[in-house]
Amino acid sequence: MNELSHTLELPGLDGANPLGFLAAIGTLTVLSETDPSVKLGWHARARWVPYLLSPGLIGDEEKKRQDILQRLSTRLPGQPVDPLAQRKRELSQERLDAAKKRLREARETLKALKLRGNQLKAERERIVEPIRLRFEKRRKIVRGRRNVSVPSPELAIGKKVDLSAEEFRSTAVSFLQDRETGLSAISMLAALATESCNSKPCPRTHFDFVDSSGQLAFLEAALHLMAKVTRERLDATLFRSWNRSDEKYSFRFDPTEDRRYALLDRDPTAANNKSTSEWMANLLAYRALRAFPCAIVRRKSVTTGWMEDSGSVMFTWPIWANHLALETVQSLLGREELIARKPSISLRNIGVQAVYRSRKIANGDYVNFSPAFAVL
Repeated sequence: MNELSHTLELPGLDGANPLGFLAAIGTLTVLSETDPSVKLGWHARARWVPYLLSPGLIGDEEKKRQDILQRLSTRLPGQPVDPLAQRKRELSQERLDAAKKRLREARETLKALKLRGNQLKAERERIVEPIRLRFEKRRKIVRGRRNVSVPSPELAIGKKVDLSAEEFRSTAVSFLQDRETGLSAISMLAALATESCNSKPCPRTHFDFVDSSGQLAFLEAALHLMAKVTRERLDATLFRSWNRSDEKYSFRFDPTEDRRYALLDRDPTAANNKSTSEWMANLLAYRALRAFPCAIVRRKSVTTGWMEDSGSVMFTWPIWANHLALETVQSLLGREELIARKPSISLRNIGVQAVYRSRKIANGDYVNFSPAFAVL
């Protein structure tokens, strides 16, 4: 058989949309866990359409499609969770949220006193410290219960990516000790944050858009999305035009979710005008983050594929000609030429057909991607 007989297009995904591109990378990432031979390429149709190639893709188009849907629907939900353990975690999380609120109120009370020096130190010990210690105790309880009540190890971090340097190190060590899921878990940890070298919280990935809204935290959204996996939803995302009819659980990677007043014909806060997205595209995009690790470069936290220019923070991604395995894709995504102000034409020599860029846009409490624009 020739290579064409082992390929399958994913016509629901658009490579010029950051969410579509990330969903394609996420599909490759998940499938590579059980099939290291699978590769991803792009076809120039009316838009950039990703395709998969693998010796394991056998049969007619329908059979290959059902095979991919089966593999993804099996892997994406993660490990089964005991309902009792899940309920205990939820109760502990509610108590932690209440403790966090009390700690915030105590700090506001202390700030209102406008004290300095020894007086400030003494009142901090009296007003804030006892509440902070109770909060830390609650936090440890939640983390302990999350370890046995989440479908994917990195979700044990909490509702959001909020780690101290000590917590980052201890989490990394615990992941590395797990022979079964250690490699994928440590890859996700590296994609979510970098270790802080001081007392400040660890810097988060630039892909963390939703923590700023205060409504739904990043890892909380991933947890909910894992419970929404069905073959039908995956089929609609990968092989059909998007309806974007799913509410609430979104990472805001789709530029159509930009809800600024100037871009809409009615109030974006109205009850009948809620932001909607594609759940499975979001979950696949979350799994793609393993290909975009964070690191400290020149004393600054960076995320693979991201750059700053004239005050704007932007994500850049390539579209390539030939089908590539995950390791090769990761190497390509990390090339420094991609995040230059004007990507080098030399990228053509290694098979890059186009390069797209999207700005990170702040809109009050929310963050979105701008529509992508070609830079090569």
